[in-house]
Amino acid sequence: MPTTTRVSSTLTAWHNLLQLSSRVISELDRQLDLEHRISVKEFDVLINLDNAPGEALRMTDLAGAVMLSSGGLTRLVGRLEDRGFVRREPDPADGRGFLCSLTPSGRERLAAARVTHDAVVVGLLGARLTTGELDSLAGMLGRVLAAGRTQASG
Repeated sequence: MPTTTRVSSTLTAWHNLLQLSSRVISELDRQLDLEHRISVKEFDVLINLDNAPGEALRMTDLAGAVMLSSGGLTRLVGRLEDRGFVRREPDPADGRGFLCSLTPSGRERLAAARVTHDAVVVGLLGARLTTGELDSLAGMLGRVLAAGRTQASG
């Protein structure tokens, strides 16, 4: 049974993580809209496609990656498609599904937006911690995430 102090420390860490995440996401959304006319969710779609093998994902996989419902993702991808940043095509491996991929215009918008993204993250997090602290934080969060993946697959 965890001690009261450990529970309190855990909840404080969780609260701080949520507060920091909210602050970073809010500032990212503001700066990405201001400088590139895309939302943080649109950036998330573009970056996930860029990181995917062949710069394409099945819509169901993309929805999971960006944590949106299939309907929410369909509307978001529709807006990105209307702006020429992505395209949807039937999945040749499964005629019931669609693949979403980056267009050259989407790749260009992402490259520009990535500079803003990185500046915001470094400004809000990296500039306030030492390199050692950042390495420790990355390691600690990585352990928690890895444990979660192990539990989910087990």
